[in-house]
Amino acid sequence: MLSKYETWIQTAQSNETITYHEGYLARDRFYNNETRDIANLFMRLAEGNNVVLYQKRIKYGSTNHDPIFKYIAKKI
Repeated sequence: MLSKYETWIQTAQSNETITYHEGYLARDRFYNNETRDIANLFMRLAEGNNVVLYQKRIKYGSTNHDPIFKYIAKKI
């Protein structure tokens, strides 16, 4: 699955976006190695000024449930 995102970064045009995770990344990355690897890839791309990362809240969290976000990368 990681190769899907590597291909996107190579072929995407400027201003194109991709949702690379939906859920609560702060927690999800610790329980799934693939999620962690994808998040790390996009963090490195952001640090290299290749993408801008942002998130969109889908659902608020509560005492019993984590919030849900869409994590989105936009190619610079």
